[in-house]
Amino acid sequence: MEKIVYVHQSTSSWSSKGFRGDPVSLTFNSCSEIYEGVASKCKTLHGSYLATPWLSSPHFQTVFLNFHGRPPVFTYRRQIFHTADGGTIALDWLLSSDVSNEVFHVNNTISKDDATPIVVVVPGLTSDSSSPYLKHLAFKMAKRGWNVVVSNHRGLGGISVTSDCFYNAGWTEDLRKIIDYLHREYPQAPLFAVGTSIGANILVKYLGEDGDNIPVAGAVAICSPWDLLVCDRFICRRLVQRFYDRALTIGLQGYAQLHQPVYSRLGNWEGIEKARSIREFDNHATCLVAKYETVDSYYRRTSSTSYVGNVSVPLLCISALDDPLCTREAIPWDECRANKNIVLATTKHGGHLAFFEGLTGGGLWWVRAVDEFLSVLHASPFMHRQNKTHSSSLHSALESSIDQAPYLNVMEDGMVAAVGNEQTIKMAEDLSDEHQMIHEKENEDKVPVIGESQQDETGAKTDSVQGLTQPSRQDTESSLDVKYPRDITAALRRCIDQLSRQNRISMWLFAYIAIVTTWPLVGSALLIVFKGKLKRVLPAAWLRR
Repeated sequence: MEKIVYVHQSTSSWSSKGFRGDPVSLTFNSCSEIYEGVASKCKTLHGSYLATPWLSSPHFQTVFLNFHGRPPVFTYRRQIFHTADGGTIALDWLLSSDVSNEVFHVNNTISKDDATPIVVVVPGLTSDSSSPYLKHLAFKMAKRGWNVVVSNHRGLGGISVTSDCFYNAGWTEDLRKIIDYLHREYPQAPLFAVGTSIGANILVKYLGEDGDNIPVAGAVAICSPWDLLVCDRFICRRLVQRFYDRALTIGLQGYAQLHQPVYSRLGNWEGIEKARSIREFDNHATCLVAKYETVDSYYRRTSSTSYVGNVSVPLLCISALDDPLCTREAIPWDECRANKNIVLATTKHGGHLAFFEGLTGGGLWWVRAVDEFLSVLHASPFMHRQNKTHSSSLHSALESSIDQAPYLNVMEDGMVAAVGNEQTIKMAEDLSDEHQMIHEKENEDKVPVIGESQQDETGAKTDSVQGLTQPSRQDTESSLDVKYPRDITAALRRCIDQLSRQNRISMWLFAYIAIVTTWPLVGSALLIVFKGKLKRVLPAAWLRR
């Protein structure tokens, strides 16, 4: 019988470790070539993680990431991807040439025979390419010399949903279409995928659904919830978790408010308004829109835990044991140990998607780990190669039950894109007219920046892509007014203002959670440090208390 081992290094408190931090714990199969040939050569995974001292609390880490996060400054190139069902997805590119010392050229493109690796990033719930943690990752990989594309979920990144197909926690079809397109468009470029939070759940589920028949060379999952049912029970268990639950619900209600006419038609708007938890929101929105029988059935069927055993791609999974949103109880330890293609790395601290390190908190530990793992994998003979034979995969049996989600929908004013190029983007006032115009314009003599329309094996059009060049920073604001009708621009600004107000409410609630939960520790430390000075000021009876 095959021997399976679990390597878990002993950990101790921050005070005993001092400035050395806590060692990273690794879980892997004893016969794993991915560990022996790749992970074992990664110094980051075999070192320690020391949290930024003033961000040692997981609540402070999580809140700081959302409030500030110290992201690098750069500008994406936008590409508009149209799916066969009429959906619209914003692909935001950061090329290696964009962060080099070379002069930027607007017409920079990726050639068909370019072998530069491409990293596809799948954001978390209601996150997009502008999120600080994704900017850290994109900049790091681009600095290495790779090309990065952030696949924003439908309705995010300044693009509204243009079809009746929406995304949810288990929606993998968009990721599948995008990766297949990139593989066809750039067949010489190795494709790597990185998912964060809900995006990690979607990524692992996709890898398990398609098994060996997948064009992904390697992948990384960061802070995945793994089992949504377990996480749902966890977030309702204690008072501090219920604060997080309420904060996230406020954020979802903010998105729902932007699309009230559609939610009123497809879901239970009164229930959405009164929802006090994510579970209640999913009950009145997700289950009705995506046609799930119950919330529990939705959580069970979209959790990636059931798909871990079928992953055939080298996969690094990173989770923090003090994650205040995705509990350690949901981590599939045994399933990861049994799969030779998976290495699971866990840290004692880190919060949710944070892992700040350094005295100033200027870097994220998990970004370093991802960069090193993928670079070592790329230089090794263990990158996954897709089978030549094409066969229907496991996802086909589940498509009908998870083809919709409630998070975002189309606005009354029609599709809204962030920044456009007159030669490559056509705006229609009516959704049906716009979708028809896209197909009519596909054969016109226009050269997109990144890609063009594609056809499937039968010759039928399956998706279309329109490229978008990078605008100059000083012209970004004016291009919105020039290229878009004034009413659409005004509607977009109103939506952004309303969404910003909702997010501020959620973030301040997160800040309140961080202060309340960490004050006893901070207060005790301050009392020890300043006890001598307090003796001179306060009565002795007060200090004895």
